[in-house]
Amino acid sequence: MTGLSFASSAGRGGRLVAGLAVAVALAAAAQPALATDYTIGLGAALAPDYEGSDDYKALPNWLFSATDLYDPNTFVRITGPVLRSNFVPHPQMRAGLWGQYVPERDNASNNRVDNLDNTDLSVMVGATVGWDLFPQPAIALTPAIDAGGDVANGNGYLVSPRLSYFNALPDSKFSLGSEVFATWASDDYMEEYFGIGQRASARSGLDTYNADAGFKDFGFGVTTTYSFTETWSTTLAAQYKRMLNDAEDSPVVNDVGNENQFLAAFTVNYKF
Repeated sequence: MTGLSFASSAGRGGRLVAGLAVAVALAAAAQPALATDYTIGLGAALAPDYEGSDDYKALPNWLFSATDLYDPNTFVRITGPVLRSNFVPHPQMRAGLWGQYVPERDNASNNRVDNLDNTDLSVMVGATVGWDLFPQPAIALTPAIDAGGDVANGNGYLVSPRLSYFNALPDSKFSLGSEVFATWASDDYMEEYFGIGQRASARSGLDTYNADAGFKDFGFGVTTTYSFTETWSTTLAAQYKRMLNDAEDSPVVNDVGNENQFLAAFTVNYKF
């Protein structure tokens, strides 16, 4: 993966999107029409002002979900900066598009980090593949892998193995979810977000640093949703992430940031 160029990534990403679009169309034509359920949510999040920061800022948070696209197991879901989907009408197999928006680093609260070169934003596009170990309507335990490359500025690749759990708690107004994950990042990604060149070092006073490919973090998250009615609900989420390896040792984390990263978020949701 690290040896592939950005041009190769964009070409393969385009073929992947086209192939999945054809698969979705064929699967939709073969399935009986179902009433798709849509959910939209708006709220706020408290997150580090850059990856590895010791300073936090408030951000808008949102949710968009479409389920029962052409099978009860098919869906598209956008939660904050992350897109996940399943286009396979199968009780256990999961496969679809994956995407993640990684914002640029600018106007950091820490003056030394702010004096570094701004990083480019990344739009990661790829695929997600998993297998639900408990094919029950209310419970899911799914090992999966999300993987994709930056189609905006060529900032490399991310690969994230994860284990997700969901319990709808059908006899309650609550539903629960949790996830354990790790993230491997390519050389280009690591150098963009954690490397420091000579000129940036001179401006900021931080040491020069080369960041190589490897696992950059691991963590876990939990969510809970409370349904007030059949249409209105609220979701609370919390996440802890521990920076690793060259990401942890980068001066933007080790010297002026923090290897322990936290996130808290909520949304108010409407289903229709």
